[in-house]
Amino acid sequence: MMLPLSVYLDLESRVLAWAAGQGWRLQRTGPLRRGEWPLPRLEFLREGVLTPGEWDVALAASPLFVGAVSGQREAWSQEGIGVKFYQAPTEFLGFAQIAHTGPAGFIAACRRLPGWDQAPAPDEATAFARVGLPCVPPSQRNPEIFTMLAGVPGD
Repeated sequence: MMLPLSVYLDLESRVLAWAAGQGWRLQRTGPLRRGEWPLPRLEFLREGVLTPGEWDVALAASPLFVGAVSGQREAWSQEGIGVKFYQAPTEFLGFAQIAHTGPAGFIAACRRLPGWDQAPAPDEATAFARVGLPCVPPSQRNPEIFTMLAGVPGD
C-alpha cells in the first residue's frame, strides 16, 4: 500500500532536521525533486563525504530509522519508507545534484558534454554553465530538451 504524500513530506522534514543536528547540509534529490509521484523512496544529497562506516554509525544511531543497509547509505523508516543518501565534495555538488535528480537519459546526455565534472561547480547553475547549458529545472529534465537547445546533441 502506498502511503500518502504527506507522510513522505513529514519524514523528509524530520530527516532534514536530523541532518542539520548532525551539522550536515542535505538537499532533496531524486524523483520527488522532479515532482514525480508515487515515489520508490526519499533521496537526499549530502555536501561532503563520509566513509561507509561513518554512515553506518550515523544511520544506526538515528531514531528515524528502524534499519539500514550496511555500507550503502540506505535506511528505512518506521513507516516503511526507504531513504537513500548520496554524497559529494562541495566542489562537485552541482554535478552530483544534477546526476542524482535524473532522469537517466538526461544525465547520459549531460555526461557527453565537454566540461562535465570540471570543478568547481558547487551548485547546479554553475554545473550547467560548465557544460554550456542554461539551468534546466528538475521537472523539465528529459533527453528531449537537448533537441530544443541549439547546438546540443541529443540521444
